[in-house]
Amino acid sequence: MDNRTPWESVCGNCKGKTSPTLSSVKKAIKQGQPKCCDLCRRNGPIRPEQAEDMLRLAGGEPLVPFPGVKERWLSRCLNPGCRREIEPTFDSIKHAGTGACVYCGGYGIKADDDALVYLMVHQRLDAAKIGIAKAGSRRIELHRSTGWTLVTTVSMRGTRARFVEGQVLKLWSSLALPYGVRAEDMPYAGYTETVSLAARSLHEVEQDLEQALIYSPDSDG
Repeated sequence: MDNRTPWESVCGNCKGKTSPTLSSVKKAIKQGQPKCCDLCRRNGPIRPEQAEDMLRLAGGEPLVPFPGVKERWLSRCLNPGCRREIEPTFDSIKHAGTGACVYCGGYGIKADDDALVYLMVHQRLDAAKIGIAKAGSRRIELHRSTGWTLVTTVSMRGTRARFVEGQVLKLWSSLALPYGVRAEDMPYAGYTETVSLAARSLHEVEQDLEQALIYSPDSDG
């Protein structure tokens, strides 16, 4: 077995099936990550009341009980100017930084805002990062100041940017790829949007972004 071959295993925490690579296991041990599968590391135990609180902080009011981490959660946007029914997932709220409502935009990026998807790498940490930013923001410069290097940016509207980023993060999660860095390595946040380059090569990461762009809805008119 080589370092990049998926290794079918059983998580020692949740007992679910997982398929890490030897490289990702070594990286996780080196970084002191919890001894469990990627889904456990990303979410951990969550009580319904904790999930509801996080949904409200993201701008949504639950209309049905918490359905689980990966299921769409029927909610209503808390923005008085919107109040539409929405269906975010808990995983996207917690990790993708999208906010709850796709119509209003999350964390300063509205649906029709000029935005961009960016891909960065950190050579010393051997990690890649996907992210979105509002056009003209200092998000990329802040990451550059801590050692990240820009690989590419793609301009688009806010809704499409969130979709593209979400598709890439969803793929990494489905492959149980480890984060590329620890929370303390990113003073400007975003470690949950990283992946280890020991587990996913830069070429593969660039292909992940290209595929997400191809299959994303072209909302830019």
